[in-house]
Amino acid sequence: MNEKNNARSSLFLMELIIAVFFFSLAAAVCIRLFASAHLTAEKTTNLSHATVWSQNLAEAFYAGKGDISGISQIYTTAYSTPDTVILFFDKNWNLYGESTTDASYEAILTASKRKASDVYSDVTDYNTELKGDAMVGDIAIIDIRNTSDVISSIPKDSKDIIFSCSVDYYGAGKEAE
Repeated sequence: MNEKNNARSSLFLMELIIAVFFFSLAAAVCIRLFASAHLTAEKTTNLSHATVWSQNLAEAFYAGKGDISGISQIYTTAYSTPDTVILFFDKNWNLYGESTTDASYEAILTASKRKASDVYSDVTDYNTELKGDAMVGDIAIIDIRNTSDVISSIPKDSKDIIFSCSVDYYGAGKEAE
């Protein structure tokens, strides 16, 4: 009789170990899925904010007719040079102007003047002659949480760029230099 009880308790212990193993495996898969969902949600939020700020900078570029000084007057906390405007944001995507050491994201807008005929070379199909200049702007929103350096120009190829786009403004009647 004692041997029969030992066999039953050994079988019960085996079943219990197998059940605990499968529950542990399922818990590990669930934790991994929750972590992946969190990272995906964070990327989506960052992309949404980056798109909005890119649109804001593009609209400011159009409103200022491609003039960087007009954009730097709109965003008073921006760092600007004659051809670049840089905005810094905290981790909640609020404009950040005090210190760049704690900034989490950076928006860079660079502008350059080019001949309109070069910028709009694909418009020749419409029998339109373009004269003058066009201001071309490049916008990049960059995640700088993993770097200690301030990025002062748009990197050519970077995994930290969240969103980038180009804008242009045709200044008809002005001659190219």
